[in-house]
Amino acid sequence: MTQPELPVASPLDRRRGRSALSPKRPSEDKAGLADVFPYYAGFAYDWARALLGSQDISDTAVVLDPWNGSGTTTLAAQHEGFRAVGIDRNPVANIVARLRVSAYQTDPELVDASSIRPAEVATSDDPLCAWFTRGSVSRIREWAEHLSHLPPSQSGLPYVALFRAIRSLTTSFEGSNPTWVKRAKSSDELVSVSAKDFDSLLMQEQEFITSRIVTSSEMPNNPVQLATALSSALPVPNGSVDAVLTSPPYLTRIDYAVAYTRELAVLGHDIAKDRTLRAALMGTTLIRKDADSHLQIGKTAGTLIQDVTSHSSKASSGYYRKQVLQYLRDLTAGLDEVTRVTKSEGIFHLVVQDSYYKDVPVRLADICIEECTLRGWNLIDRDPYVVKRTLTSVNTAARNYKKSEVSETVISLRKK
Repeated sequence: MTQPELPVASPLDRRRGRSALSPKRPSEDKAGLADVFPYYAGFAYDWARALLGSQDISDTAVVLDPWNGSGTTTLAAQHEGFRAVGIDRNPVANIVARLRVSAYQTDPELVDASSIRPAEVATSDDPLCAWFTRGSVSRIREWAEHLSHLPPSQSGLPYVALFRAIRSLTTSFEGSNPTWVKRAKSSDELVSVSAKDFDSLLMQEQEFITSRIVTSSEMPNNPVQLATALSSALPVPNGSVDAVLTSPPYLTRIDYAVAYTRELAVLGHDIAKDRTLRAALMGTTLIRKDADSHLQIGKTAGTLIQDVTSHSSKASSGYYRKQVLQYLRDLTAGLDEVTRVTKSEGIFHLVVQDSYYKDVPVRLADICIEECTLRGWNLIDRDPYVVKRTLTSVNTAARNYKKSEVSETVISLRKK
């Protein structure tokens, strides 16, 4: 099989300080294995690589993404010859990121069904029983159990193949909102698949991923460190990072635990019964106990809280106020940590998208710039791109409120 060429990022157009590429991921994004397991959030790999390649930093620089998602930053940094650190609290995201950074350097190893040992029949409280019959879950669980014992360098490919297989079998539970996954309401809706058919599907998915992988001895072999942790408590030493490229979750009430609830179930997380992980993720729709406690923030963020609180719609002064406060607490805690771990004169690139609460504009770019300035960062550049489609166009109730265009903005700052 002829393998595709290594993706090469386009150059930057520095005439206006604007990239010749948009950070917005194209509808069909294949560069950097982005299509192997599309993660809802993030920016384009080609854009990230072009941006990092244009930086005036040493070859030994460390590039960090504290909201790493599926690993676009760590992959781009790796391909540009930098050391990279990627942090994300979602274990599903870290598995995908691990596959992407290892795929270009090691020959892929497929897991054959003959190596999967039979196990006990799945119990009715297995989280996968929200979509599959118990017999089907038993075979899925046998695969998951086998993969859990493989070294991280070998488990990325079969794990992502397993995620892909689960998604392909449960598309009927996906609605118009791409971030919300339904559960079976009755046994008649449960998916039934034989062990033989599931094994065949797993091999097909592994072969597809293998066909998208390119190995090359000329690829930079710089270390990439991935960790499952919160952005508010980065396992990174003080002043050890040269550049940060990231896109934190936006204030759009996207619950990433729900969006990846099926994959989390494969890993043994039942977010319906144990809300610990779901509550910890930034942007969650669950409200933690400390959500309404005192928070020191800038004027722009403070105005947003006032506007949401005083809105006439139901629950604005209650639940939605707390949700905004909680989001801002997570955002500013992450910015505190980025400030702590970045060297003096270090660079910080943020990709954020404005949005709306009802008809209240959420100027996230302004908030991030102000909060970073308060933490000792100097603004270098602000580059907006108009966003033509948002989740607002999916939510029919939200269409009742008048809104203007929103922008996705690339913010570049330097630490004093």
